[in-house]
Amino acid sequence: MSLMTTAELRAAAPRRVYPRLLRFLRPHAWRMGLTVCTNLGAAVLDVFSFTLLIPFLSALFGEPPIVDKPGLVNDLLGLTVGWFLDPADQMGSLISVILFILAVVVAKNTLVWVSGQLGAQLQEYVVRDVRNALYAHLQRLPMPWFTSTKVGQVIARVLTDTQNTKAVITELITKSLMSGAQVVFTIVALVSMSWKLTVVSLVGAPLITVALMPVLRKLRKGHRRLGNQHGELTSIVQEAVAGIRLVKAFRAEPFETARFVEANEAFARGNVKVGRLAMLSQPVTETLGTVVAVVVLWLGARLVLVDGTMQASELIPFMVLVMRLLQPLKQLAQVPTVAQQSLASAERVFEVLDAPSEVERDRGTRTAAAFERTIEFHGVHFAYDGGAEALRDVSFRAERGQVVALVGPSGAGKTTLVDLIPRFVEPTRGHIALDGVDIAQIRLDSLRALTGIVSQDTVLFNDTVRNNIAFGGRSYTDAQVEAAARAANAHDFIRELPQGYDTPLGERGARLSGGQRQRLAIARALLLDPPILILDEATSALDVESERLVQEAIDRLLAGRTVFVIAHRLSTIQHADRILVLERGALVESGTHAELLLHGGTYARLHALQFDGARTSAVAAQP
Repeated sequence: MSLMTTAELRAAAPRRVYPRLLRFLRPHAWRMGLTVCTNLGAAVLDVFSFTLLIPFLSALFGEPPIVDKPGLVNDLLGLTVGWFLDPADQMGSLISVILFILAVVVAKNTLVWVSGQLGAQLQEYVVRDVRNALYAHLQRLPMPWFTSTKVGQVIARVLTDTQNTKAVITELITKSLMSGAQVVFTIVALVSMSWKLTVVSLVGAPLITVALMPVLRKLRKGHRRLGNQHGELTSIVQEAVAGIRLVKAFRAEPFETARFVEANEAFARGNVKVGRLAMLSQPVTETLGTVVAVVVLWLGARLVLVDGTMQASELIPFMVLVMRLLQPLKQLAQVPTVAQQSLASAERVFEVLDAPSEVERDRGTRTAAAFERTIEFHGVHFAYDGGAEALRDVSFRAERGQVVALVGPSGAGKTTLVDLIPRFVEPTRGHIALDGVDIAQIRLDSLRALTGIVSQDTVLFNDTVRNNIAFGGRSYTDAQVEAAARAANAHDFIRELPQGYDTPLGERGARLSGGQRQRLAIARALLLDPPILILDEATSALDVESERLVQEAIDRLLAGRTVFVIAHRLSTIQHADRILVLERGALVESGTHAELLLHGGTYARLHALQFDGARTSAVAAQP
């Protein structure tokens, strides 16, 4: 089977997107059904209200109340309003028709209001479901997807793109359905009144469609490009706000402003270009429609004045219906224009939904209820996206209860190595065994239940202290949360907060000091009580008192666990059971602190650099 070209893929996009969006409509089928029924009813009554002009004008001009010739419109008028018309009482007939018109208009607008309410609920609930599905899928995507995707792009897809998909539902289920029904029923009425004039009237529809096709193709591409530019704009704002201290420290406000202005200028130019194209649809539709209406008026006048095959009381309602037909036709002609942005956004949403999740990639079938003996690395290699290897042929064994420290220069592969244990990333070669079982065979949820992480960059959420400690939605008692906080040396400062454990922390825990944030992260890990702990040393940026409190909490956290410590200060890992020295992705040394100093290799060199530098600084500080 031959591969599809890019143009073919774009042409097929609506055929792929519409069915997928319709799947989100299924849970709301009853609401959609009522919307369809009320729209159809409103369209029928809308057309019928204008055909009632025929008996009104007939009574006004002194003509027979119902035109005496076969046709759907005449039959319908005879069955409904015909009972109230008296040729001998013109004013009484006029009043009857007027009251009938008012009743029909009230009924029509009642149905329009009901269909509008149902349509609004339908589109909001469908967008809600799309957004929920997208966010849930995002949570299950593998770590490499997030490292290769900007935060702003993610936010734009979750919030902006899902909102834009609403237009497809709005246009197709509410406005377009109503307009389409109006067009169909109007055409039926027009054919019943004069099929010749109807044929002439409908010449404009295919002309409008053909004229707009090139515009629609360009609009799709333009809206897709705008979605990406909006994501870039969001990324710049997010990065600047998150790093505002750095921006101010480096006096980089002009640079950041220029970066935003450049991206904003590109976004504005894109919007102007797309808007210019989008605005073509209305003048093209209205111009062609008016030309057709003028031609119909001229031909109709001939049928009345010259041929005598049509009455004036029919021509006027016919022209009213033809002019009335322009509005729904215009709306239908604009549907593809409006839908292009929506479809482009829907494609961006489905790009994320189509990315395979960790669960889909997970080959594991076994569960691991506990960690009993060893973790072993066997010839492990890892490379990011086919680039240079971050780890090369790493092999070692860690016993249960041991503290294993990872040291080495920046970029040596320490973080990559610990990311392999909970399977945030997968080895490109080799394997890791937990109690003799390849961790690739263990289900992700089961494996990660055994693993806890306390990183140097503490992550706290804009929630209460209690919910940050008991993170993950698990049911912990207040006593358990408080016990974990006491063990982490956090209970005392939590009690001093305005609302204690119920105090909101602000975004990223901005109201707390670095030491306090670290102690909450340790309390969170203590509450989870994992047998395997990954610890990115967190004391290097703290003052002496905070470091002492955090170190005490860490010592309690280490007790009875197998711990992998990424060490930045060698003084904190001198008592580790085993120290692994990494350099350029390779494991170059392994042993205890004393053994590695005697060996005189990389570890001894790093130790000398740190401690000789510290002694030099201390001497220089003396008076």
